Amino acid sequence: MNVSKLALIHHPSFIIAPATRSSLFKNVINEFQQIIGVYRKTDFSQRKAALATVVGLSGSGYRRPGARMYITDDGQWTGAISGGCLEGDALRKAREVMQTRQARLVTYDTSDPEGENFGIGLGCNGVLDVLIQPIDPNDSENPLETLDRVMQERRPLTFETALPDGAGVFVEELKPDIQLLVFGGGYDAVPLVKLAKQIGWRVVITDDCVAHLQPRRFGEADDMLAVQRHEIRQQIPIDAYSAAVLISHNFKYDKAVLQELLQTEIPYIGLLGPKKRGDALLDEVRDFVAPTDEKRLFWPVGLDVGADNPQEIALSILAEVQAVFRKTSAQSLKFKNAPIHQPVQSISTSVE
Repeated sequence: MNVSKLALIHHPSFIIAPATRSSLFKNVINEFQQIIGVYRKTDFSQRKAALATVVGLSGSGYRRPGARMYITDDGQWTGAISGGCLEGDALRKAREVMQTRQARLVTYDTSDPEGENFGIGLGCNGVLDVLIQPIDPNDSENPLETLDRVMQERRPLTFETALPDGAGVFVEELKPDIQLLVFGGGYDAVPLVKLAKQIGWRVVITDDCVAHLQPRRFGEADDMLAVQRHEIRQQIPIDAYSAAVLISHNFKYDKAVLQELLQTEIPYIGLLGPKKRGDALLDEVRDFVAPTDEKRLFWPVGLDVGADNPQEIALSILAEVQAVFRKTSAQSLKFKNAPIHQPVQSISTSVE
């Protein structure tokens, strides 16, 4: 039975299902790429599969609502619903779901410090609600097909999943993953592309010199585009979830690209190099710089983490991009006088 549906978000709101109360969770979808990739490679003539999703949390937990785990009947899984404590039991229950073809809602209480439920000390001090659904590859509306469409369309959507036995409706506000646009195919762009893909972002590497765009160096990228510098806006897909990093070391190229980007709504533009080089670039394109552009321009690009080599610089850049898109301070968590994550509520079956 299909229990999922999509709806476009027109404004932030809680969605209330008839006779039940649902909870809204905001999630980005960068973790789903690997799960969908494994799903696409599954030979369903030989295998059965299920999807486990954290749909509720009371107290603290290693994973938040929306975390997913794809499981096949040969004991393999991709993704996680905990820090490794619950996956084994979820695997056993998923096999039952694969056989019965009926979704199941499982509650895990990790608040017992002695871990009597599972024979280990979990120490998370929370109660997790996990939905386990069978996956039918012939159903174009199964949860993984739906998630794949969300990723491809790159639009914020609400994703509603009815829980078994009238337990409620799990509602997520899904936002596209970050799209990193790397301008310049030099040697230090290589670790930037690789690390961004390991995080799960969509990555586009572009240069107007075709020789720089070599598959052996940038094979992980989603796209390698040879685009002339004055055709950036026409040829590069730029949306509200895109971040641009200018890393070419070519002043004239960076100037032309920066001028193009300033005429878009892209929310993040990072300029590699010392501050005075960035100042000079901005001075060259000052006719295109608005007072509000200071919020989206970052020069020198990256957080101050003592980065020296290309790999460390890539880490510094991606950490800053993450902080900007998640609207965080990027300070050490030891100085945060609040929970690491916003508190969430577990699923409810209250009648309105």
